[in-house]
Amino acid sequence: MPQGFAMGGLASGLNSGAIIDALMDVERIPILRLQSQKQRLNQQNDIFGKLDGKLDALMSVLQKMDTTGELASYTATSSDENKVKVTAGGNATNGAWTVNVTQLAQTMSRSTAGLADSNTTNVGTGSFGITSNGQTWNIDLSANPTNTLEDIRDAINNSAAPVSATLINDGTGATPWRLVVTGDSSGAANAFTFDLTNFTVANAAFNLNQAGSVLQNAQDATLSINGLSLTRSTNKVSDAITGLTLDLKATGSSSITSSADNAGVKKKVKEFVDAWNAIVDITAPQNAVNSTGQTSAILFGDSGLRSMSSHLRGGLNAVAGGTSSYRTLAGIGIRTGTDGKLSLDESDFDAALSADFAGVLNVFTDSSSGAAKSLKTAVDDLTDPVNGLIESRRDGIASRIRTIDSRMRDLEKRMEKFEERLTAKYAALEKLVSSFQAQGASLQGFGR
Repeated sequence: MPQGFAMGGLASGLNSGAIIDALMDVERIPILRLQSQKQRLNQQNDIFGKLDGKLDALMSVLQKMDTTGELASYTATSSDENKVKVTAGGNATNGAWTVNVTQLAQTMSRSTAGLADSNTTNVGTGSFGITSNGQTWNIDLSANPTNTLEDIRDAINNSAAPVSATLINDGTGATPWRLVVTGDSSGAANAFTFDLTNFTVANAAFNLNQAGSVLQNAQDATLSINGLSLTRSTNKVSDAITGLTLDLKATGSSSITSSADNAGVKKKVKEFVDAWNAIVDITAPQNAVNSTGQTSAILFGDSGLRSMSSHLRGGLNAVAGGTSSYRTLAGIGIRTGTDGKLSLDESDFDAALSADFAGVLNVFTDSSSGAAKSLKTAVDDLTDPVNGLIESRRDGIASRIRTIDSRMRDLEKRMEKFEERLTAKYAALEKLVSSFQAQGASLQGFGR
């Protein structure tokens, strides 16, 4: 009803305001239906949005188990971690080795002699070179007539030279301040020298090019594995024993062992089962009916949901290639219940791992038809941001909502005009009745 207008039916005795409201309620029924449709579409969109997130979570899990190196799990131990620590990757193997460290790798370190301070005493001007691994970096300080240890430190650290400079107060006597330059990488090849030919030294303490300036020589690590001698530039050796990383701590001998970690593999498989079941927790209620065959599920019978579920089941039922007797998920103890959820029979899974560790892994990691590859392809098809089923379905829902919003706007405008017409008609009726009443009163007065 137009704002500011009150219809009381004073002349006709009709409650015209209530009549107009009732007529408007009838006229609003199509809008209420559209609002109900929009609410249902929003609920559908929310469900597909949740599914998109759960599919992303499943993909994240699958990406961590689609190769043997990622899915396999091994444990490695050292008889003396104070000498050698060891960690195992997924591409390790069962085995035992004796590792004897005879020398640790270290970086080169050079130092100036001591100065009284780090920020006042001039040590010189000009440019100097730092040479390492056959390459020279030029440090140019010629723009400054005087340079302190701090200036030298900053210039070195601001260069691209593979060294780091720092100032150390050694606490000795009247000249405790030293500039110490250390290589960024260990190994004999990463030793470095200074060339002060073009640098005018103003203080003899700045002697980085002298043999006496070397605090520590760069050197390689030397070790043997089961008697085979090796040399490496770092103390972290990851390319000697396949799948193992040796962290050399001190010289001496240690016994290293590596073995398959069934519990580690099972943990990753459980994460997969949980990620799958999180999707089923959303899809299963959409297919549920009560004892009378009725349902309130928002996506009951939805073709997009059926297609998605079918796509995923196809990936789940993949059959891996190879000669192992284990080629399907069901064969290694991962089974599908009547509700669509997966369950892991741990005793069957452990038995399969013990019988054929590589064969069990291949069920997931087979490059042509493993479960991880097949499911990744299925999830990719569903979640593709351009052509994926989820995105297409949500785009369709969004388009329908826009259409409904447009129709509701049109209906609201039509209702406003309808209400204006009704109000005008009832106002005219009241006016007409009022005029009739006035004429009647006049006639009664005339007859007296």
